[in-house]
Amino acid sequence: MVRLRHRPRPKTNPVFYAHELELLLADEPGRLERLRHDPDSVDLLTWNVFSSLDTHSDRDWLAYRLQALGGPGVRAPIRLSLWTGRQREPLLASSPAYLRWLRERTRALGADPEALAAFSAPLEVPVRVESPEVLVLVDVALASVPRGNGGRDRVVELVDAGLEHARRLSSTLAVAFVSASDTPGAAQLSSRLEQLGSPGGLARDLPWRPQPPPVVLRALSWRELLGTWESEIGYLRLDDQPVRAFLDLARRRGLR
Repeated sequence: MVRLRHRPRPKTNPVFYAHELELLLADEPGRLERLRHDPDSVDLLTWNVFSSLDTHSDRDWLAYRLQALGGPGVRAPIRLSLWTGRQREPLLASSPAYLRWLRERTRALGADPEALAAFSAPLEVPVRVESPEVLVLVDVALASVPRGNGGRDRVVELVDAGLEHARRLSSTLAVAFVSASDTPGAAQLSSRLEQLGSPGGLARDLPWRPQPPPVVLRALSWRELLGTWESEIGYLRLDDQPVRAFLDLARRRGLR
């Protein structure tokens, strides 16, 4: 008698609103699979936290809570969108001024013009918050902030592209980063945001924008964000969602 070895089924993460997630990521099956089964998935944190926050029954209070990411100008009504900019509307791209500046430098250095393609590609932002006066772009990470297109500084990339889009919306811009605390990446990010937020910091790092408008720059840890999220659970549509399992996972990962 031959005994068949059964391959153990991969453990499934505690995912909220599974049907809505499947519809959103129908064109990205690999990403959906990782979100479901990778216990270290930052997409899982992003989806569970922000998709549930978007069900908040008190939108004015939610806007106030989101000021931690976008500054005091954030107010209701607000709209949250996940993973937009590259494959989902509205598209987000580097500013024409940056691409002109980059072409000029490429010619001056005799570099290959084909290298510009990576910098002009649309870029994804994990969380987008629209309010009447402020556009908030939120990047997320765990150990370190990822690089931008072509290895570009991700902070500068989001500020540059965000300013262009905020101008079209007649809004001011805020750029926020959520990452794990007490990591070298978090310390580097904090230092970088301080540099850009200092007088003349944006003008130095965005020379193609000699007089950039003010930008709100914020950094928040997952521990802080999850603490805020937990305090709002009673106002969120979380019936039948695996809340306890998600909190346990976050605790095991040292995020709460």
